[in-house]
Amino acid sequence: MPTNNPQYYRNKLDPLTIDKGTLLNILKELQSAVIHGTQLIQSNCHVPDIPNYGSIFSGTPGVVLAFLRLGRQASCLAGNHELKLPNFQGLAQERIISTPTQISLAPGRMSPIVSSPVGAAVLRILATCEIRDTSTKATGSHVFKSDVAMLRDVIDAELKHGHTINYRDHIMGGDEVLYGRAGLLWATLNIRHYIQHDETRDVLKPVLEDIPKLIDAIIESGKQGALDFAKQYGEKEAFPLMWLWMENYYGLGAGQAKPGILTILLQCEIGELEDGAARIYLPLISGTITSLCRICIANNGHLPTAIPPMSSSRPSHLVQLCHGSPGLLVLLATARRHASLSTYWQPEWDEAIYLGTERVWEEGLLSKGGSLCHGLTGNVWPLLMLHDSFEYPKDLHSVKRTTMENTTVPTKSSSSNTSSETLSGDYFLSRALAFLRLAQECPPYSTDLGIKASYNFRMPDRPYGLYEGLAGMVCAWAEACAVIQARLRKMEIDGAGEEAANKLMDDEIFESYMLQQLGVPGLGGQGPNGLL
Repeated sequence: MPTNNPQYYRNKLDPLTIDKGTLLNILKELQSAVIHGTQLIQSNCHVPDIPNYGSIFSGTPGVVLAFLRLGRQASCLAGNHELKLPNFQGLAQERIISTPTQISLAPGRMSPIVSSPVGAAVLRILATCEIRDTSTKATGSHVFKSDVAMLRDVIDAELKHGHTINYRDHIMGGDEVLYGRAGLLWATLNIRHYIQHDETRDVLKPVLEDIPKLIDAIIESGKQGALDFAKQYGEKEAFPLMWLWMENYYGLGAGQAKPGILTILLQCEIGELEDGAARIYLPLISGTITSLCRICIANNGHLPTAIPPMSSSRPSHLVQLCHGSPGLLVLLATARRHASLSTYWQPEWDEAIYLGTERVWEEGLLSKGGSLCHGLTGNVWPLLMLHDSFEYPKDLHSVKRTTMENTTVPTKSSSSNTSSETLSGDYFLSRALAFLRLAQECPPYSTDLGIKASYNFRMPDRPYGLYEGLAGMVCAWAEACAVIQARLRKMEIDGAGEEAANKLMDDEIFESYMLQQLGVPGLGGQGPNGLL
């Protein structure tokens, strides 16, 4: 859509003060935004016929996923307001097609995020398991047996191709999150969340047995990509793992290549990454993270779209989840939670966190609007994740490091010659909540509710979708509600004295709010929870 808007607007916002009163006020505000947003989606996103069902990225399945996530987070969304919570699971069920879909196998293009039939099958499996877990009336394992068989065929096809594929007469990578094997791996990891039921375990067993094979294939592809890059461009610039994006270019975006693929891999079980001589993957993963951080630092907190650099008419680097430093921040937030990465942590990782966050704050107020993929709420999500990793005890995430924790990071900043900032939970949350509040001024939410906007945000191409529209914005607001509720509970425990504060990790209320933080749709970051 042609536009004369700038790439981003100059950020005139002030970070919010993080205290109990402010958090309670914005919690109430975001809870209301979730309910109003859900009503707007319900009114404008009806159940289409099967040919127009679309994908998780662009169609009705994404709305289904959003409603399922909101159902899991319902207790965080209930507040002291007059608005009644919608029946989120009912809204999801209304939009799930039950007719088994036929699929033409296209190797390297079978991620459930963009593949309509694969996404529909994965959602039917997840929805059946999720609703059964929360309802004594829901059973229906027969619903997903045919879907499991189809998914098994898809995995078989994806395991057969090499580290590149020929797609429409072009050499492409086949492992990225949006299109390839990493997206398929993330789906199977989420399906595995539900195997506590014997009946479910038996049905899903054929798919779950292939998880290690997918991991091995993705790693081997990354190793071969690194060899290809070194041969073409020299060993000096090569990473330990490199995945081709498009011919001659190795992507650095979360959706297309390294940060997204690595984020998915880090959420596998440790035995699937480190298993004697057969699998020693963490050194490769951590070395690749360090290489990404060095590129980010060299670009003052930006992450280029690809290496080698692609020509562009844009005045500056992109700062959005699919391309840019927000994707790297999601990866680093995930890495901070990973116990086995403690011995691999490098100072560059913390410096990249700081510089990347500064660029998000300064250049992340995008004229494209509030979407997840390339808008405000996608830029906010890694800040919510980083808040948790800096705010709560290291043992909460089983991460023990000797590097900085709430310490000062000196670095260069575009707003001054030199700058320093204390990395803390408040640093990230104060900026995230300021952006989330502003996101209410983005269409279609603002236009439907008659909210006057401070900036000329454009209407997204898919106004009510998950990745480019209101459904994703609502998911981000709901995620923030869970973050705020957990932080308020910590304040309450801290206020009871030092002895009570030491019991934070054993507090059931706090734990329930932490479990309702589901991570970025399609990427996670909080571990597989059954809701992609």
